[in-house]
Amino acid sequence: MAAWATDEDAKTHWADAKTMDPAQLAQLLDAAQEQAEAFAPTLAEGAVIPDRYTLAVVAQARELYAAARRDGDVIAVDAYAIRARPLTSTVKQLLRPQRGRPGIG
Repeated sequence: MAAWATDEDAKTHWADAKTMDPAQLAQLLDAAQEQAEAFAPTLAEGAVIPDRYTLAVVAQARELYAAARRDGDVIAVDAYAIRARPLTSTVKQLLRPQRGRPGIG
């Protein structure tokens, strides 16, 4: 599937992305998109990527980056430390906006 967010999208919406190593930024965006794809409704083949999907990927990449820099919530696996962070509520709302009830309002 096509990338939902480019490095330019990240640099527009995330100040730290401007000074980040391009390979690291690409890795964060790839991981964030994989997480977002698992949660978001599936897009039709060839569909235009909604802006909210782009923002969700950038927001999740930012969260992954912050998680790597924080202490706590560490899962130790042999010599490796993994910080587990689920999708934030903001990212979830971007991917699956809450709908109002029909007939109310």
